[in-house]
Amino acid sequence: MTLERSSDYLSEVERVQNPALGAMLIWKYGRSYQAQLTAEPPDMLLAFLVLPLCLHRPTLDIIVGTQARSGLGKFCEKLSERREELFAVHERCLALKELSLNSLAFGERAGILAIEYQTARLRALEVADPSLSERVKAQAKGAEKLGIWFSALKTSEVFYALKVVA
Repeated sequence: MTLERSSDYLSEVERVQNPALGAMLIWKYGRSYQAQLTAEPPDMLLAFLVLPLCLHRPTLDIIVGTQARSGLGKFCEKLSERREELFAVHERCLALKELSLNSLAFGERAGILAIEYQTARLRALEVADPSLSERVKAQAKGAEKLGIWFSALKTSEVFYALKVVA
């Protein structure tokens, strides 16, 4: 690998892992979560799972390939077929926590997310759906499925199913 090639790779990583994209994915997740029959917006902790799942291509492929009505259990079953992938979710959460936090802050500043500090809940605000490039449509679809799946469970159940220690 040449130095020039390495530089290209890093710029691609930076293009994908940026707070604006992260904010949009968390917003898509939140809108999907709130569209379900739940009484309140999602626990803010759950937002820290969105980017580690949607920005990792092999995991995203499993999310997109799992029907929304199948639920988080079916996704975890498919993910655990490659056992190391399921246990890697926790490590990716740790590695991407700063990006997730920056994405939440970006989303709040952009007016698409509101953090309810007293309850530690995240509200995805009603704004016009942006037109998305083909490059991020799969990630947005994955984030929406996570919203559906997470809304059906308690926060602790989601973390337990994904083997993530909060």
